[in-house]
Amino acid sequence: MAEQNQGFRQDLNFQENVNDVQSLSNLGGVGLAGDLRVIQNNLRNTSYLPFNSVKLSTDLSNPDTFDFTTDKVLDITSLETKILTADSTEVKFSTTPDYNTYAGEEITIENVTGAGAGFNGDYFTTNVATGGTFYSYVVTGVATTITASTGELSSAKVTFKSKTNFVFTKDDVVGVSKTVSVGSTSLFPNIDYFITGSDTTSKFKLSTTNSTVGVNTISIGSTPGQFDFIRKDAVLQENLIAFKKPDIQDDEEFNSYLSGDDINAALDRTQAAGESAEYTIEGKYKGTEDTTIDENVKIEGTVNLFDPISYNSSSASLSNPKSPGIFIGNTRAFSSDNNPWTIDGTNLKTDSHEVSIGELLFVSDITISGVSIASSTGIGVTSFTHKIPVTVNGETYFLLMTT
Repeated sequence: MAEQNQGFRQDLNFQENVNDVQSLSNLGGVGLAGDLRVIQNNLRNTSYLPFNSVKLSTDLSNPDTFDFTTDKVLDITSLETKILTADSTEVKFSTTPDYNTYAGEEITIENVTGAGAGFNGDYFTTNVATGGTFYSYVVTGVATTITASTGELSSAKVTFKSKTNFVFTKDDVVGVSKTVSVGSTSLFPNIDYFITGSDTTSKFKLSTTNSTVGVNTISIGSTPGQFDFIRKDAVLQENLIAFKKPDIQDDEEFNSYLSGDDINAALDRTQAAGESAEYTIEGKYKGTEDTTIDENVKIEGTVNLFDPISYNSSSASLSNPKSPGIFIGNTRAFSSDNNPWTIDGTNLKTDSHEVSIGELLFVSDITISGVSIASSTGIGVTSFTHKIPVTVNGETYFLLMTT
């Protein structure tokens, strides 16, 4: 018995089938076309991320970094509205430069005057045109049609709130939408660059080579104009080979992670835990980046300071805030002949609240002034506020002192 979709019809003179799905079914069986659609355009699939801001090569914290935590403020060049329903209005506006973001972004519209003043405020975009040529948002409680004049938009601005929670990651292959200058270097379209130094959520650096060959980070000497990062999203054989089922680290919590009825609650807990960890780790010591805190630190015991690459060997390096060192106040302790003590008249002073002296050696004779001998025998001590242990010929004595 003949099977459906097999072979060609003799009465059509073996005409080529123009139905691609049917042709594939003829070759590989019904359902093959659906399987192939999964990888359709695989090598041409891309995703984009609009440029936000940079940390220059001169920045002390994370230099040469493309950063996505800054609110983007742009000038509004046009604004018009149309009535959607009896109590809602769609507002469409454009900016300079175009900002190729995604719909759903939180925005703040301000400084629109005239008839459009009622559309200032905080909203969420409902539509973003390809390339960011215009954006739309909906205002409820009003139904009107206007077109703002140039004068009414002379100071108008829109702020795109930074809500990015994912950026490109290590060794992703990216390009740029147009030629842009980042100082002494330019980025060109149709050139492959590689992501390095990514924290997966808010920042990354660019390299001309991948991590297998060796990272060659691109230096950023100036802020470029607006452009888009374009990532190649092709899924290759090595991606499938590298896929591994994640280990279950916590049988009690994660073994039944999605076995319950409330998947949304599980995702919410995961997001909350991730955000809590992201906040907490900022004040934790880590080997991947600098840790800067302004809290009091209490240390019991000794502090050992190491300079494994001898960075402090030159005096110029000592002025760099990243130079290894322990400071009392603003003074580096134990570096060269720097000393956290200063002379104030006949006194020595320091910014430290508690000071201990391991061993004080007097090379020649000393004289303690302001003390007269009352008798050759000991006298009772009536009051003192401080004492300093002194070892004389192996015997410990104390200098009793007042402020």
